[in-house]
Amino acid sequence: MSLRFRVNLAISLIGIIFVVVTAYILIDYKRRSINEEIDAGTRVTIQLLESIAANPAATIQGVEPLTALTRYLQSVGRVRANEVRLYNLENSLVYESPPSEYKKGRWAPDWFSRLVSPDTPQVRLDFSVGYIVITPDSSRSVLDAWDELRSFGVLILVFFVLLNFAVFRMLGRSLSPLQGILAAMSNMEKGSLTSRLPEYSSPEFNAIGHTFNRMAQSLEDALAQNARLALIAKQSSDAILIRDLDGTISFCNPSVERLFGFELEEVQGSNTNILVPAHCAARMAQVQERVVNKRTNEYLETQLKTKQGDMIEVAISIAPLIDPSDEELIGEIYAIRDMSEHKQRIAAEVELEQSRKLTQLIHEKLEEERKSIARELHDELGQCVTAIKTIGTAIANRDDDDHAQTKSNAESIVSIASHIYDVVHSIIKQLRPSALDHLGLADALTELVEKYKHQNPATEVTLSLGQSLNSFNEKINITVYRVVQECLTNVSKHAAASQVNVNIRLSAVDENTIEVEVSDNGKGVDSQHTQGERFGLLGIRERIEGFGGHLVIDSKPSEGTTVRASLPIDDNKTE
Repeated sequence: MSLRFRVNLAISLIGIIFVVVTAYILIDYKRRSINEEIDAGTRVTIQLLESIAANPAATIQGVEPLTALTRYLQSVGRVRANEVRLYNLENSLVYESPPSEYKKGRWAPDWFSRLVSPDTPQVRLDFSVGYIVITPDSSRSVLDAWDELRSFGVLILVFFVLLNFAVFRMLGRSLSPLQGILAAMSNMEKGSLTSRLPEYSSPEFNAIGHTFNRMAQSLEDALAQNARLALIAKQSSDAILIRDLDGTISFCNPSVERLFGFELEEVQGSNTNILVPAHCAARMAQVQERVVNKRTNEYLETQLKTKQGDMIEVAISIAPLIDPSDEELIGEIYAIRDMSEHKQRIAAEVELEQSRKLTQLIHEKLEEERKSIARELHDELGQCVTAIKTIGTAIANRDDDDHAQTKSNAESIVSIASHIYDVVHSIIKQLRPSALDHLGLADALTELVEKYKHQNPATEVTLSLGQSLNSFNEKINITVYRVVQECLTNVSKHAAASQVNVNIRLSAVDENTIEVEVSDNGKGVDSQHTQGERFGLLGIRERIEGFGGHLVIDSKPSEGTTVRASLPIDDNKTE
């Protein structure tokens, strides 16, 4: 039975009840009205007839009383709704009032008459010449009541039919959105979560439509999220297991097969003991017990065994699996990650860091040796050469013409000593730039560039120095100096460049980093050499990386070369 029919039926029943109650009230009202009307008419009739019948001769003079009374009754006719009959003393009917002409020949239904007709008894008036019987007749009043109620009933029936028709049509239009709602719900039941309801003119159905659309969107989002989670679990590189409280594996992703060599069918339904070696079982049991009892996440680095019996280093994250409906623990979730490569990488990083420290130490010791050699050359060899030059000069300045050969030899000694002195001085500068010790990094770089310009007059060199370059310690200064020195040497030997730009500055991104950039417009180098296979570039890379910095070499044949080095200066500023 449809809602539309049920609503119409309910309205019909209510209407019928209303009509029945109204009809009862009206019939009862008519019954009382008729009763009062007949009773009043009877009393009036009795009073009238009593007053006349007591002295009928007074009405018609000279006429016998019975005859006079008869004539009077004939002249009066019917009195209200009463039938009047006159009897003589012998009980013979002398006179009977004529029937009512009002609605003559029509009568109300018997059942209606029985409902509303009053039970008014006949009244007998006795006189000296006979007696009068007054019989109340309510048939005309009942007929009037019937006509009124019938008209009212027709009106009620028409109203009832029109009301049901209007309600039926209105319900049909109002409930028409239900078909679309049912169709959308049917589509959703079949799995089509993209179904949406349109806007409705009815605020109630519009609210239902909005609620349905939000529910459908939520279900679609939840389904998409579940699909993404399932895809993540399926494509995750970590092995994911779900372990029931009895130790049975109820779910595992494909990474289990890749990591342990088992088929998925072999793992699902099996106990987790197939993966746990004997020497790790006790520790694993303790962790599992803590997860079950305290419902907390646990992290464990241990070993698990493969199908072939090999041991692999793993990191396991164990979390409780809680039923959201009753907050009861139903199992545990295991995320297992292979740590073999990670540990190898950590070991390699530790070894690389040690190599960097060793490289840095070698360079530090090398600079110390260069500094020591330069000092020895300056203090010892330099003084000896100066002494030889002084002695030779003294011999050459003697005023003795007899020893011309000796004078010539002395001048040769002075010339050779001067040359040796210049060579030693040049070696000292190569070993240890004295400007770093006396003037600072900026002046040392300026001197280096000026020397390069002097040695390579055909090459235009531009030097750009940032601020605060003289606030670093010896390690930073010598590293930056050597990088620039090696880059200029490479340009001089290999680049055939006509322009070189040297830029030293603090990083705009990180003020604790100094950036060294040397670029030229030379013939460039191929990608193989940019990786540092040339000895000079290799030395720069080792020096930079040993210092914890970063080196980038950007070059293509015939497009020049740019060397960018970044050096951390944290804790390396001079105190």
